[in-house]
Amino acid sequence: MNKPPRYLVTDRFDFGMLASLTADLKLTEMSLDDVCQLIEEAEREQQLGLHGGWGDAVKDPAAVTLTLNGSILLVACRVASARGIELKWARVEVVERPLGGDQ
Repeated sequence: MNKPPRYLVTDRFDFGMLASLTADLKLTEMSLDDVCQLIEEAEREQQLGLHGGWGDAVKDPAAVTLTLNGSILLVACRVASARGIELKWARVEVVERPLGGDQ
């Protein structure tokens, strides 16, 4: 049985995806080392049959969706700095809206 990937690595985040979202987003800034560690853990967990590992959504942007209990996005964003263009990473996870969180 093919299981969906736990993580999707992408360089695109479309705010239009938020229009129909009925849950909350949890955004966490990450380092490249953090991303590499998550990918390594995902590969080990895939071998144990826990989930589908990780996926390359840079090559398959259609795979990127925001759904509750769906894949967690690891988003790379190009950012201009004093040192030139750098990649900043963010973890984007859909989480259940807490009770009373509709305000």
